[in-house]
Amino acid sequence: MNYKNKNLEKLSKKLEDLDIQNENTGKIKKERGASFGFKISTEIIAALVVGVGIGLIVDNYFNTKPFGLIIFFIFGALAGFLNVYRVMRRIEKQR
Repeated sequence: MNYKNKNLEKLSKKLEDLDIQNENTGKIKKERGASFGFKISTEIIAALVVGVGIGLIVDNYFNTKPFGLIIFFIFGALAGFLNVYRVMRRIEKQR
């Protein structure tokens, strides 16, 4: 009888440890997802801001009001999506 109680205690301790471990990994996955989303959005926004900034400077320097902004906005968007693509490929290689 005593032997069975010890085995049950060991088993319940292992189950508690696994529950705690599963809770911790769930939190880590949520944090990774949030940081991944923040990184992706930052890549796109930064590229767009740089593109718009360069477009405004080109427009003021060459006096071509909307064209520099439009062209460099498109370049910034393309650069942002290219950066996101590179990040995604890097993450795929890590898995």
